[in-house]
Amino acid sequence: MKKIILLVVALPIFGKAQENLYANESHVVTLFFPSPIRQALTGAEHFTFSYNRDSGQHFGILQANKGDDSNLLVLTADGRAYAYGLSYSKHLPITHHFIEVGESIGRETETKVTSIPLVCDTIPKIELTKRIDAEKEMVVKGAEYVLGRKTEILKTKRKNGLILRLKELFYHADQVYVELEIQNRSEIDFELDILEIYRVNGKKGRRSSHQKLELKSIFKYNQPHIVRSGHGHCFVHVVPKFTLGDSEKLLVELHEKKGSRIVKVHWD
Repeated sequence: MKKIILLVVALPIFGKAQENLYANESHVVTLFFPSPIRQALTGAEHFTFSYNRDSGQHFGILQANKGDDSNLLVLTADGRAYAYGLSYSKHLPITHHFIEVGESIGRETETKVTSIPLVCDTIPKIELTKRIDAEKEMVVKGAEYVLGRKTEILKTKRKNGLILRLKELFYHADQVYVELEIQNRSEIDFELDILEIYRVNGKKGRRSSHQKLELKSIFKYNQPHIVRSGHGHCFVHVVPKFTLGDSEKLLVELHEKKGSRIVKVHWD
């Protein structure tokens, strides 16, 4: 006998139109949520939604076999509920969705959720005054998603009162989202000139011209022009997908404009 779970969700007075998601057996459709997934249910067995039940990851994988339409209910760690219609389709219009908090249909309860204090300055919202293509909009949403997460610090470098942190790398499709944080604990404002990311071959005996391969940024999100004394900023660089070999390291170089301060972070 299947266990029946009754969910009471606090819904707004005016209901939202339910978005429909498409899936099949030959592709994976990835859903990224703003809070870790706590529980997910599909209305039919020919639709499957897989997620990490142990570590509480932000994303899940949707697949389907041919069959009738159904629905998906997802509950996240912050108490929000998300509902979507499900349909089988051989041709998928999109294979990844970055879910926003505003898409929630409500909360399980109205209990107060404890807020996490921000380490960095408030992240400004981008005003999309001009129409941008879907691909660029997806990259923007991806960067917002990365900055909204609580991420691991991979490496920290302190020099001349400056702190440069390389945070978690987020791989998606053919791109890598590199999250960075800079804090200025010196008494002088820091004006950014150049921030470059390299793959560095650590083998000795090679010419220097072959040691560094620049990973040119496809997109930069929330990168400040200046970091005032006593302030910090988190930002994201999107670069082409890469993997590091056994003898390779990742190098991030930050240069000051009209100044001599340079901070370098190596990570392997």
